[in-house]
Amino acid sequence: MTTEIRLFTPQVIGKRTFIPVVCDSTSCTNSGMITAVSPVALLIGEDDQWGIALLEGDSVIELLGRIVIPA
Repeated sequence: MTTEIRLFTPQVIGKRTFIPVVCDSTSCTNSGMITAVSPVALLIGEDDQWGIALLEGDSVIELLGRIVIPA
């Protein structure tokens, strides 16, 4: 099983930017593949200031350290 913390596509509403943070788990079996995506946090930005609403987990710092940024 592979698990990654990833950012989804940012959504801009008015002056605010919302970026969903999700946990993406993938498992391969003999007959196929299973993927589950669960929300874990929401990044909220406005006027060059950012906040985070943590939905799952113990620490914002731990979550930010696990995010996989696409190349």
